[in-house]
Amino acid sequence: MAFEEYDDFEQEKLVKDWIKNNWITIATGLILGLGGVFGLNYWKAQKQQERFEIANQYQSFSEVFELSEFDEAKKLLNELEKKSGANFYTYEGHLLLAKEFAKKGELDNAAAELKKVIDDKPDQLITDVIKLRLARVYNGMEKYDNALSEAQSVATESLLSIAQEIQGDAYLAKGDSKQAITAFKSAVDKGEGYSGKRNIEIKIENA
Repeated sequence: MAFEEYDDFEQEKLVKDWIKNNWITIATGLILGLGGVFGLNYWKAQKQQERFEIANQYQSFSEVFELSEFDEAKKLLNELEKKSGANFYTYEGHLLLAKEFAKKGELDNAAAELKKVIDDKPDQLITDVIKLRLARVYNGMEKYDNALSEAQSVATESLLSIAQEIQGDAYLAKGDSKQAITAFKSAVDKGEGYSGKRNIEIKIENA
């Protein structure tokens, strides 16, 4: 029955009796509530500490990387990944290694680093950007079908022009001029690819 149905005296007595009969429930609720606050603060502190440790580990990787000690840098990155799982830092680390391996002409190693990030399943945009980098690496390795597969799987609208140009490069290298021209024209229609509209037009003229 609702409290408002009683007069003041009855309401006071009812409230006292209710508290008397339910004090354990009230006390438990207060304890749990306070525990939740302290627990939340503790959880936040733990997470902050974890982020600090991850950042420190990544800093160690960066310092070794800057010294061109790539084997050691790769080892540190793998240790970071085992401890913290995939995250922004590990993505960045793999991309740095891939870029450096590509510069050195070690395209197999570059491809391996890029595939590690894709396998970790980051968000769609990051995944598609890395797929395009991997497709270009595959073109450099003369693995044109692999390049086509990666470029054709890109779904991000703003990246489709680049994907089409990469496909055109792969088709052209395979000797399929017709498909290459179609892909290059699609790249121009959707934007300017990654080498610029005029460069794509030159590719079309030479195809």
